Amino acid sequence: MVSIFKNDAVEKEYYLCYDRSLAMFEMDFMSLNIPTTFGETHILCFGDKNKKPLLLLHGMTMSSTMWYPNMKQLIQERCVYAIDIMGDFGKSKPLIAIKNRKDAGQWILEVVNALQFNKVDLAGHSMGGFLSLNFALAYPERLSKLMLYAPAGTFHKISLKFFTKIYPALLFHTEKWIDKAFRWFSGKGESLHPVFRSQVIAGYRYAKPLLQVMPSVFSREEFSSFQAPTLLLIGDKEVIYPARKAIANAQNMIPDLETHLIAGASHSLTMEHADIVNELTLRFLKKED
Repeated sequence: MVSIFKNDAVEKEYYLCYDRSLAMFEMDFMSLNIPTTFGETHILCFGDKNKKPLLLLHGMTMSSTMWYPNMKQLIQERCVYAIDIMGDFGKSKPLIAIKNRKDAGQWILEVVNALQFNKVDLAGHSMGGFLSLNFALAYPERLSKLMLYAPAGTFHKISLKFFTKIYPALLFHTEKWIDKAFRWFSGKGESLHPVFRSQVIAGYRYAKPLLQVMPSVFSREEFSSFQAPTLLLIGDKEVIYPARKAIANAQNMIPDLETHLIAGASHSLTMEHADIVNELTLRFLKKED
């Protein structure tokens, strides 16, 4: 294994913070560890296993604990598998780095195969949205429905300002820069929940991401045979790209697409506007189910 953490002591400290965040779900769950070519993938499983599976991929540096405002609603319709992205902050333990889009797609495929699912619903936020669509394009036969929440890149290039905000947090690891980055993401200067904030800060302080694939914009040609029903949610206060242009680009590429521009929502829409995201997601999952 190639650890993302500086040493065993700080890994334990991060895991303690991660576990404190888990308490915010206020529900039972199972922890799964799935072996793949790229390492041991950690997954949080919530809900009734007799229901159809929904896989979640979190935003960069956030881990699967970011879904705490969404889970009670999502398990009404699905058994939810929240995956810690390999090489990013979380409890997955990398063996080798995911270096490109092909690697990223293969990693998710191995997880789906290990869970013995023929088809899955897949949802992702930010980087997780990019990885979700990347998998959907590579393995469309394994996908039922796709949900993208403020996907990074994907339909519009990321603004340079994003990099000026996130890299100081990654380089200097101080609470000041980390808080500054996440307040910018929120679009309204709002801070993270204190418990979750402690986990995020521990990640930036103690770990270094090994995920090497970066979100990019997909070409129109890649969607030539894409038919999966897709939900795209972006806030009108999005800061990493112009929201309306990203939605327009998506509408020109995906034939079966439902889009919503959420008023007052920022890049952190799944947390700040959880009720709206949950409602739209559940309605989408119920359609022709």
